[in-house]
Amino acid sequence: MGRFFIIYGIVNGSNNIKMVMDRIYYDKKKRKWLDVPGDWKEFEEKTGNLTINLHQRLRKKVDNIKKIITKKWDAVIVIDGGERSGKSTLGMTLAWYFSNTKLTIDNFAAGMQDAAEKIEKLPDGSILFVDEGSLVFNSKDSMTREAKKLQKILDIVGQKNMFFIVVLPSFFDLNKNVAVRRSKFLLHVYTGSDMTRGRFCYFSTNKKRKLYELGKKNFGSYNKPKSDWLGNFDKFELPFNDEYLRLKRKSLDEALSGDSRDDGKISLADIRAYITRDLLTNLPITKVSQLAKLMRTSTKTLYVDQKRELPEILTNIKQGQKRLNVDLNEPTKC
Repeated sequence: MGRFFIIYGIVNGSNNIKMVMDRIYYDKKKRKWLDVPGDWKEFEEKTGNLTINLHQRLRKKVDNIKKIITKKWDAVIVIDGGERSGKSTLGMTLAWYFSNTKLTIDNFAAGMQDAAEKIEKLPDGSILFVDEGSLVFNSKDSMTREAKKLQKILDIVGQKNMFFIVVLPSFFDLNKNVAVRRSKFLLHVYTGSDMTRGRFCYFSTNKKRKLYELGKKNFGSYNKPKSDWLGNFDKFELPFNDEYLRLKRKSLDEALSGDSRDDGKISLADIRAYITRDLLTNLPITKVSQLAKLMRTSTKTLYVDQKRELPEILTNIKQGQKRLNVDLNEPTKC
């Protein structure tokens, strides 16, 4: 009675699939998840139990993770998708299921520093959920530095046999080690042509490896290879949703402050972007590809340079309002 079927359309080349969704709740006395008897809304009102609607195949994947955690292994999964597509909702649903409703705000981290501190306090076999606000995902300039922090955190995750959920805008923003080797699978959240939320593509370990290689070359495309299968998910809010939203806001603030240029320093990548724009403006060149050939770089790199947000010190350079302070320690991003 707690199940219903959904027919999926063709997305990412996958075939139509008939799949079961499980409407379930956790019985604390029996210590297991059970199907909801009858109407789930009436059940929640009557019993006070929070129910979730979980894709059956995805449920089995999380059950497998539960098993390997008990055998002293760790597990990392990645959930990505566009802004407000519902990726955090899917991640929270999985976290709630994995924890058997014992999830608290301590299982959520606002950035890498917060994650490092919470990992130390969480017991072995716990879950840690890191949302998109922290910089390894949003700030290209700090990606290398933050990626190193993430790697250290994953080392601890392995030592403490934890379940680590990474939620971010793009799978391709992760370094290869995390994206390909450390993570078990990828859930790519998307919306249909009608902008309806609640859909995802599942990429297995092998598929996401191929996706990372091919997608990187095709400007972040998810079209090749085909996903293993498609799924749906429903709206879900944690009992401490207000606390979670405040934490997410903190994560955003951390990302913004971490990307600050108020120290007066600029990188070589900033200088290259400034010169690129200046040359395109002042030289008799009509195509970016022509300048790319002259500069011995790729057209893609110059397109990125054109979109790069320059620090104020460079935008004011002609007026001489500030002295250039070049940070030669930051590598050029090509």
